[in-house]
Amino acid sequence: MMTEQNQANPNHKILAIEDDPEVLALYKSYLQRRGYEVLSATGATEGISLLQRNPDTRLILLDLNLPGGMSGEEWIAWFLTQEKKTPVVVASGKGDILTITKGNNRTAALTKPFHMEELQELIEVLLADDWHDQVSQDTKTH
Repeated sequence: MMTEQNQANPNHKILAIEDDPEVLALYKSYLQRRGYEVLSATGATEGISLLQRNPDTRLILLDLNLPGGMSGEEWIAWFLTQEKKTPVVVASGKGDILTITKGNNRTAALTKPFHMEELQELIEVLLADDWHDQVSQDTKTH
């Protein structure tokens, strides 16, 4: 019998960067129950440090409202200069979230509030081996 934890690949490491400790704890609990290893940061600088120490991170979950001098938008700008192919899910209640992620095939947007199942579905798509091809094809047809 398969449990929820067995369904996800335990080698999929996710970095969650979120300033709200309750939301961060929810992400961590939900994703760990599905077999993901979750690294958590409450600010942009801490997120950069964790990412640099964990180059095998497969996905980043990023809030735009971050304390400490670097916003989520600035974090994305920094990340894009790193030339990594790690997908970033931008989760925010900001109205301009789609503008921030538009035209960038390494980011996806989730507008808060959202159901955790929506996050899980998006993660499964982004962690698929051919997700870059899926995004490229989607861009060509739209």
